[in-house]
Amino acid sequence: MSSDKNIPSDEDFARASAALRKRSRGLSQVRDRILERFQSSGKLHEFFILDSSEKSFRAYVFYRWERQIKKAEESGLAIKIENAVFHELKNVGRGDRNTIHLEIEFDSHESVEQNYHGDYYSRLH
Repeated sequence: MSSDKNIPSDEDFARASAALRKRSRGLSQVRDRILERFQSSGKLHEFFILDSSEKSFRAYVFYRWERQIKKAEESGLAIKIENAVFHELKNVGRGDRNTIHLEIEFDSHESVEQNYHGDYYSRLH
């Protein structure tokens, strides 16, 4: 870090940016593949995946309606989505079930509309 009032240098910013890109590598592909697989059938409204560390992830599955959350659990859809997320993380080289930690939250677009005025960014943070 630059000693000039502790202001990061351009090199500091470049290193931090490269580290963030490396840490989040492959996650956009995971998101795209999950949406491609489950959104077109109307089973899924939105999906996000974020990393907490190199081997720790949090996935957010959003159905359209609140009532779909329980139905997805009962029908086995929720576990199919979870398995697909593990599969896609492995495909992009992030590890398998034995080497990564994955937490999944199931929610609905309806809930985001009601509680966050439709703002997914606020819901995720």
